[in-house]
Amino acid sequence: MARVSTITAAYNGEKYIKETIDSLLSQSEKDIEVLIIDSYSSDGTDKIINSYADERVKLYNHQKTGGPVAPRNMGIKEASGEFVGFCDQDDIYYPEKLEKQITAYEKCEKRDEVGIIIASADLIDEAGKIIGHNIKPFEGFMDSNSVHGLLLKGDAITACSALVPKKILDEVGYLDESLIGVDDYDLWLRITEKYGVLTIKEPLCAWRQSSSSLSANKTKQYIETEKIFLKLGDRTEEIRVGHGKNLMRVFLSAILDNNLTEASVYRAKLKAYPVSNKMKILLKTFDLSKKLSYYQLCFLKMINRVSL
Repeated sequence: MARVSTITAAYNGEKYIKETIDSLLSQSEKDIEVLIIDSYSSDGTDKIINSYADERVKLYNHQKTGGPVAPRNMGIKEASGEFVGFCDQDDIYYPEKLEKQITAYEKCEKRDEVGIIIASADLIDEAGKIIGHNIKPFEGFMDSNSVHGLLLKGDAITACSALVPKKILDEVGYLDESLIGVDDYDLWLRITEKYGVLTIKEPLCAWRQSSSSLSANKTKQYIETEKIFLKLGDRTEEIRVGHGKNLMRVFLSAILDNNLTEASVYRAKLKAYPVSNKMKILLKTFDLSKKLSYYQLCFLKMINRVSL
């Protein structure tokens, strides 16, 4: 049994996976197992994985069934660690990530209430250059009620930054395989219904954004998020507000994509949800002229008056 199980779902990842594995094996916390679930890659991914003589690296093959989330769930089931961390085939852990997170957890007086240990993270491009950050505005413990309300407004947790006690996953359930690209967000929401989050402000990892990644296509990401809110149902005002914010994100993203037909669909849905005064102005412009709303939104985004 390892202290930490890291899970990497792999498919045709030969470009970056060596860098990912090296970052995991270079952790200052040595009591880890590196679980790699390969969906029968057709490139050299398996050869790279099999080139490691380190017994901590464990390769599992997964049939292409159950969608892209299924390999992650297979990894969770195989994990023997006290903690579980996720690291995609192109993401990177910084050397002291796991040690610092475990130390913070052990020192936390409310660790029995901690469901996720997170950290700030860097965003890197395909060449590995830092192009952005997800910096947490606070450090320490935040209780369930507070963090769950914040997360309903939008996913603020970078998946590769999260370290989750395995017992929490066994309790709340694994990832929802019907969701694509937002399965981790759904998991964070389910965990924080009962548990709080422990945060380290220091960046401890980096996630890579390529032109083909779902995170680069905001419209698809927000449409998938809509499925989460439909599961939740509008049973509380916090959920209704979060649902409205997500509908607005789909609406605005569709406008920026110049997909005005899809924008019209979500404009109609927004009539049932509260929106801010600034968003009301954008909605009125759209109702008057769809084309004008496109140019207005492009300008507002250019001057950083609207953020998705």
